[in-house]
Amino acid sequence: MINTPPDPIPRTLDMDLLRTLVAIADSGGFSAAAGRLGRTQSAVSLQIKRLEEALGQPLLERRQGRVAGPTAEGRVLLDYSRRILRLNDEAWACFSRPDLGGRLRLGLPEELMESVFPRVLADFSRDYPRVELTVRCDLSARLTVLVEAGELDLAITKRMPGGKETDPSTPWRRLSGDPLVWLAGEGSNAPDRRPLPLAVFHEGCVFRMAAIAALASAGIPWRAAFVASSYTALRHAVATGLAVTPLPRGLLAPGLVEAGTGLPELPVSELIARFGPGAVLPSARRLLALFETRLRNG
Repeated sequence: MINTPPDPIPRTLDMDLLRTLVAIADSGGFSAAAGRLGRTQSAVSLQIKRLEEALGQPLLERRQGRVAGPTAEGRVLLDYSRRILRLNDEAWACFSRPDLGGRLRLGLPEELMESVFPRVLADFSRDYPRVELTVRCDLSARLTVLVEAGELDLAITKRMPGGKETDPSTPWRRLSGDPLVWLAGEGSNAPDRRPLPLAVFHEGCVFRMAAIAALASAGIPWRAAFVASSYTALRHAVATGLAVTPLPRGLLAPGLVEAGTGLPELPVSELIARFGPGAVLPSARRLLALFETRLRNG
């Protein structure tokens, strides 16, 4: 009889350590990740040390004691980590659906109401019919105040890269990024007019602030030709040739074209998910997972 050597015991990655790595990458450092995870900074540092020792590879580049970003190996592991954690969270969600109920208060920027929210709502209502969902649509600055005050359980807001968190103790994470672009109506000469006619949301909108800052740096005069409280109104004003508007490229719609020639480059707009203070509601985690799936798949 030939003795076949036993199969090696498969090694298992610690998902808690992977979650810490993702938190550091998304928040930009150990301190912010610690606040997001509800741990001390030293505990977060120790977890990364354990992960690096287990894999025998440095995962984060450090400069003067600060995280400068993931190494090449770290970027590979981050991709695996996000997929592993997403499957883990989806599995938990699948088996805990019958227990979900109660009230869930959600805050969203208006443009998400027209894009991914209808499909997310259909999925959520089908899977968790006992959850009473209420939605508030507002500017990101106002939604941030409301969620930090405990008046919302989950808010999805916009910010520009490098934006500081006003309350680091409130759990949050980055969902996606989309470049801001100048949009104009097809055949419109609005991008060539001076002062540049702008169609913008009310003061406090991060898109408006980013556009004004870019125009000021480029020395281009502007005027508010249309001020809107809804994305639908803004889109129609631009499509008619009244003005140009700064919006994420993902919101490009029929009748609109990119009009970047002669206008300054705009930054990337980030979507941030933030939970209210205290224990995170399971229903909020499930709803956010659905948003992430829809945002990822388009």
